[in-house]
Amino acid sequence: MASLGATVDRTPQGPVLGAAAASCPSPAPVPGLGGAEEEDDAEQQAEIHLCVLWNSGYLSMAYYDTSDYTIHFMPDTPDHENLKLLQRVLDEINPQSVVTSAKQDENMTQFLEKLASQEHREPKRPEIIFLPNVDFGLEISKQRLLSGNYSFIPDSMTTTEKILFLSSIIPFDCLLTVRVLGGLLKFMGRRRIGVELEDYNISVPILGFKKFVLAHLVSIDQDTYSVLQIFKSESHPSVYKVASGLKEGLSLFGILNRCRCKWGEKLLRLWFTRPTQDLGELNSRLDVIQFFLLPQNLDMAQTLHRLLGHIKNVPLILKRMKLSHTKVSDWQILYKTVYSALGLRDACRSLPQSIQLFRDIAQEFSDDLHHIARLIGKVVDFEGSLAANHFTVLPNIDPEVDEKKRRLMGLSSFLTEVAWKELDNLDSRIPSCSVIYIPLIGFLLSIPRLPFMVEASDFEIEGLDFMRGSCTIVVLEPRNWMDCWGTCTATSGTRRLC
Repeated sequence: MASLGATVDRTPQGPVLGAAAASCPSPAPVPGLGGAEEEDDAEQQAEIHLCVLWNSGYLSMAYYDTSDYTIHFMPDTPDHENLKLLQRVLDEINPQSVVTSAKQDENMTQFLEKLASQEHREPKRPEIIFLPNVDFGLEISKQRLLSGNYSFIPDSMTTTEKILFLSSIIPFDCLLTVRVLGGLLKFMGRRRIGVELEDYNISVPILGFKKFVLAHLVSIDQDTYSVLQIFKSESHPSVYKVASGLKEGLSLFGILNRCRCKWGEKLLRLWFTRPTQDLGELNSRLDVIQFFLLPQNLDMAQTLHRLLGHIKNVPLILKRMKLSHTKVSDWQILYKTVYSALGLRDACRSLPQSIQLFRDIAQEFSDDLHHIARLIGKVVDFEGSLAANHFTVLPNIDPEVDEKKRRLMGLSSFLTEVAWKELDNLDSRIPSCSVIYIPLIGFLLSIPRLPFMVEASDFEIEGLDFMRGSCTIVVLEPRNWMDCWGTCTATSGTRRLC
């Protein structure tokens, strides 16, 4: 076309053509171009408000998009405690605000704090909004959904027809989803999104409800799971567990489940409930399956299977330690878990590093596990702890701890001497007394209740006081020492009679 244009300019009619071209009016604007620019501006001004709840390992969310005035919701979906699924949703939809309940799990709280601290997040970090937990109540949320004013529902519908119509769109059997939708409607009505300048009787426009599915996941409803018998829950055969839970019956999940730990079983169930379309992740799983199906790798598979059986729930043990509720068995489980993790790491380092799973385990399980295992074995006296039924430290670790243990071992003889001295100072009518030490309470002096001790004044003994003081007297019915341990109480610093 460029050479053709040059040839035309060199013809005798070139100037005429040039003049004609110069005299032609400017081309008219292309129809629809201005409309496209307006649509771009509208898309830039579109807002997305996300409402999310996470409870008992399940995540549910719903968001309102002002570009099409539609509420998109994701039914109850299992998610890890690190909330990877929620992070993917945030990366995909980029909401302007994130609404949740003020009463949240610790994992969700930490996730939102981390999200709010991302100052350089692109395009912009969302606004975190907390609503009272009562706004996410199940019954009130269901009432909001059924009584809402929706433009896609004709006014001629009766109440029963409206309920049936909404039930065909919204999964009311997903309780967390119902609560999320109710909380989102409450937030939209309070903020009056899109109708800020309108009369108060004009509600936020809602043109429909749509199910939201991430791009890399496959959406499967509960009917499909039931018909294909992917999951099958049955009542437990034990009469002691009929009311407490269910067991997995004859299902695809039950056939393929050969996991040795609860964490592996939860992950396998998560894969079934959230099928992925990511070819990279699918090929990574197939590489591991292909490796262990080879006959020469059967021994290695059994070794890894045995090591996985000793790996327990470490976060739960650490939580008990934080609350000072640790048992001797928790230390034993933690010790076995660390050593099993070391064995698992060493085994994976000897396997082909071209497989992603083996490479990740070899890298993530660092040498810090050796240090942790050595510290536990050096400090914890497992034999002494089992004999005493409480945590015991090995000797020669800390001189101060050794001194306190020595005093504790001699506490019985010391209290016997104190009891004899106290008995010499008591009334001769008192035949015996006992000095009891209760941790976190202190020392108690126990005497048998005599026949003349009826009124409150009869319990007054010189040198002892029922109120706050250096010593407290507790009068008990004649009983053994272990009964006294559980019956001594204190209220406002005053020992009460048992």
